[in-house]
Amino acid sequence: DCGIAPLMDMLKGPRIIGGTEAQVGAWPWIVSLQIQSGSILAHICGGSLVKERWVITAAHCIKDSRNPFMWRAVIGTNNIYMNYPYTKKIKIKAIIVHPDFDLESYVNDIALFRLKKAVRYNDYIRPICLPFDVFQNLNQNTKCFISGWGRTQEEGNGTDTLQDAEVHYISRSICNSEMSYGGIIPNTSFCAGDEDGIFDTCRGDSGGPLMCYLPEHKRFFVMGITSYGHGCGRKNFPGVYSGPSFHKQWLTQHLYQKHAKNISNINIPLGQVLIALGSAVLLATT
Repeated sequence: DCGIAPLMDMLKGPRIIGGTEAQVGAWPWIVSLQIQSGSILAHICGGSLVKERWVITAAHCIKDSRNPFMWRAVIGTNNIYMNYPYTKKIKIKAIIVHPDFDLESYVNDIALFRLKKAVRYNDYIRPICLPFDVFQNLNQNTKCFISGWGRTQEEGNGTDTLQDAEVHYISRSICNSEMSYGGIIPNTSFCAGDEDGIFDTCRGDSGGPLMCYLPEHKRFFVMGITSYGHGCGRKNFPGVYSGPSFHKQWLTQHLYQKHAKNISNINIPLGQVLIALGSAVLLATT
C-alpha cells in the first residue's frame, strides 16, 4: 500500500518557498524529526516513512549528540505542535548513517531512523514507495512535489504547518553547468525545483522527500531526499536531492534483514556527523 494517500486527490489541490499549506493527510508518509532543545522538542529535519519501523532522511541531519534517545519522530500531522488523535509521536531506537557519507561533498547523504515501535497504517499514516527500479522513469515531465516545515523565505523562520509545492526534475547537464553548481553535484544526487527559483526547499526541509507520482504505477515514490542548496529559491540554483535509488544495496541490507529487529544504537564515527543546528547546514547559507 505504499505511495497512496487516501485523503487527497493525488494530483489536485494545493501544491516551502512558493508553496501553500498542505492538506491534512495529503502526505501521510511525511515525518518531523525532532530533538530535545532545552525544555522543548525542536523540529530539526524532515523524513519519510518507508516501513512500519523505518524513516529515511538525510545523513547531514544528525546532530552532534548521536544518542537516538534524544530524538523522536512525529508522524501523521500537518501541524507539528498540535495533538490530533491520529498523530503518533515515537521514540527512536537507532540511527544508521551511510558509512561513506562525506560532509564536504554531501556524497551519500542518506540515513535511516529505526523507530522504537512499529506504526499502524491508517489514512493519516502510510509509507511512501522506494524508487528501486523506477528511478530511470524520472524526467522533467514527471509530477514531483516537495513538502516540509522549513523556512518559507531564505532569511525567514520555519513554519508550524506543513507546506508543499510542485517542482520538476532538472537535468544534470543544466544543474551541474557553469551557470549553476559548476560540477559539484555528487554522483549520488540530482536536482529538482524550477529554474527561476519560485519553488524550492529551505533550511528545516532537509531530509524530507522529493515525492514523484508515476501514473503507470499510480503511486508516489521517494525519488529524492532533500540534501542541500545554494541559498533558497535562487535562480539557477535549485534544490539538490540525494537519490535513494543509488543506495539500493545499503537500504535493502538494513530494511529487509531478518535481524534488523535486534538493532540497537549504531556507533557513528565523528567524521560522519554534521551539527544540524547552526551555520554548518548548507541549506539557506549564502
